[in-house]
Amino acid sequence: METGANLKPWANLSTSLVVSGREVDSAFLLAELQLAASEGFSSSDGVDIYSGPGRATLTIDERHSESADEQAMELIGLLSPRKPALDRLKEAGKTVKVDFSGIAESGTGLHISPAVLAGLAELGVPVTFTTVRESGEGEEDPLAWLG
Repeated sequence: METGANLKPWANLSTSLVVSGREVDSAFLLAELQLAASEGFSSSDGVDIYSGPGRATLTIDERHSESADEQAMELIGLLSPRKPALDRLKEAGKTVKVDFSGIAESGTGLHISPAVLAGLAELGVPVTFTTVRESGEGEEDPLAWLG
C-alpha cells in the first residue's frame, strides 16, 4: 500500500477561494477583498481572479506551485488579513469556501499538512475538493450496454 508521501500529486491542481451569490463577479471580489491595490496580488504569477455567472474565484494554480500546501499557504497569506471581509461576505448571504481542484487518477493523492489545515480552519470557511476530467477524455455512457 502506498503512503500519502509516495503518491504523485493531482494534475492541474488549483486552490481557490470561491464566492458565489447574486451580483458576484471579479470586480466585486477584488473590491470586497481590497485586492486591486495589493502589490503582492497583481504581480504574482499563477494567482488570478476568475468569474462566471454569480460567482468569482481567487485562484492559485500550478504556475505558482504544484504543491497543494504551497498553493494553500499563498491563499491563506492573502486571505488571513482579510478575514473580516470574508465574514462580511458570509453575513451578506454569499457562499464562501476554499476549494482544491485537480485531476485525481489512480496513484495520485492530495497531501495537506496539519499547519495548512489549521490555517484554513482559522479562515472560518468550508473546504471542498473537486476532481475534474482531463479535456478531451470521453465520458463513459452508463447506458451504452443497452445497445
